[in-house]
Amino acid sequence: MTEPLPAIVLIGHGMVGQRYLEALAERGATATHRVTVLCEEPRPAYDRVHLSSYFSGSSPEELSLTPAGFMAEHGIELHLGDPAESVDR
Repeated sequence: MTEPLPAIVLIGHGMVGQRYLEALAERGATATHRVTVLCEEPRPAYDRVHLSSYFSGSSPEELSLTPAGFMAEHGIELHLGDPAESVDR
């Protein structure tokens, strides 16, 4: 019987959260840990700095900071529209 992987739970998936996930992937931690992201918003991380460009024609995909397939490629479980309600370590 194999032991379960240690868990990393990221609460929030903004610009910093996405960069953290990329750093985990670069260091190989997504292969050695179960990574779960709880995101209150209905979409993955996006460029909030340039959000006003959405009103002049930029699409949500153009503002996305999450490369297509990134979560699946690294086995990251992303829960959109699912805010953290409490933390019980």
